[in-house]
Amino acid sequence: MGILFVLIGAFCFAISNVYWKKVTQTIPFQIGMFYRGVFASATFAILYFGFRATPFFAGWTVRPLAIDKQIGLTIAICIFNIFGLMFFLRGIQKAPVSIVVPVSALKVFTILTAVFIVGEVWKMPYLYAFGLSTAGLLLLYLDGSEHTSVKQQKLGVLYGLASSFFWGSSYALYTYPIQWWGPLGFSFVIETTAMLFGLVLIIKDGLLKQVFNYLQPQHIQTYIIQGVLLVAGGLAINISYQYLPIMVINVLIISSQLLSVLFGFIFFKERLSIKQWTGLALIVISFIVVAVTA
Repeated sequence: MGILFVLIGAFCFAISNVYWKKVTQTIPFQIGMFYRGVFASATFAILYFGFRATPFFAGWTVRPLAIDKQIGLTIAICIFNIFGLMFFLRGIQKAPVSIVVPVSALKVFTILTAVFIVGEVWKMPYLYAFGLSTAGLLLLYLDGSEHTSVKQQKLGVLYGLASSFFWGSSYALYTYPIQWWGPLGFSFVIETTAMLFGLVLIIKDGLLKQVFNYLQPQHIQTYIIQGVLLVAGGLAINISYQYLPIMVINVLIISSQLLSVLFGFIFFKERLSIKQWTGLALIVISFIVVAVTA
């Protein structure tokens, strides 16, 4: 069951990764982050405050949200995670997705945090899966770097590593707020925090006067699509923490990068090189290793 939830989340994030490139070409990423957050936060607010006591959602809430030390730590983890999204969005504005996405997906920071901070037990199959998936991502990155300038490669790697650090470390720490509040309560907190963070960036970057310029029907459709992907993908991943170890989740979530490349091949007619096919094959093998272990 846990693996199914991870794969649902990966599918949603894969579409979102590809779609973000299109979004940021016409909408400032700060404004896109804010409006996407408005949709996601409102959806989770309805689910949490309106339906958390129903039988279907009962297992997704541990205890009601409260103003205490744990909510403060939860918000801190959320802000740390959102920096990962900020660097990712800046990266795909300045460098090709084929570079930023694979580098941002490296899980070394997740493993370090899970083992040395969370205290998760290390298993040798994780090493095999991590090695295979990292090699696969490296092949995807090398293929993309052959068709870009040196400056774009450097920017892609720098922004990708920054997002990998913030995303990877915070994903390992998700286990704490999910234990405190459950996946539904935590999803509401993180998306509300992301929405407010986007608003802060809008004010900081002097875009406040432009906010209402991006409420045309075509823009609203974009926010709804990204919001739906975020709600479905984020909730699915958060639920999976109730079933699987942190490192199993984070190796499996690399499937979102695999799917992003395949979506480019299927929908945008992007040709795949031998390196890319080899990289995808290595990632698939890493999934099999993790699935057998789980």
